[in-house]
Amino acid sequence: MENLFIEATEFSPKILFDIKNRKFELTGISRPEDVIAFYESVLYKIENYINKTIEDNNNLKNFTFNLKFDLKYMNSASSKYILQILDHFKQLYLKEANVIVEWLYDDIDDQLFEDGEDLSDVIQIPFNLIAR
Repeated sequence: MENLFIEATEFSPKILFDIKNRKFELTGISRPEDVIAFYESVLYKIENYINKTIEDNNNLKNFTFNLKFDLKYMNSASSKYILQILDHFKQLYLKEANVIVEWLYDDIDDQLFEDGEDLSDVIQIPFNLIAR
């Protein structure tokens, strides 16, 4: 499988999915005009990667996956797709892989902090909430 890299724009985040190092990063502003078109290809890539990882490995206890969400802003449509991304990684978490989620927020921005708390509660994976 190949890495995924999408350059940030004024309205969409940078996405980096480093397969070999098991790192996923979403950085910037997430309010793309066509949220479906933007996130569907990302979800497809993640889903295929996770399914193959589970299929190829009986024991995921020694695997660590690092997810970093460093968003300045996200709209509600983006948050639904971020939840779906997390839900895919939850499959690995349920197979006892170490899934580390870093959720960065501005310490003056209560909304992004609360969004991180809410997503962690819904997906039931602990987040490291980190003030910038």
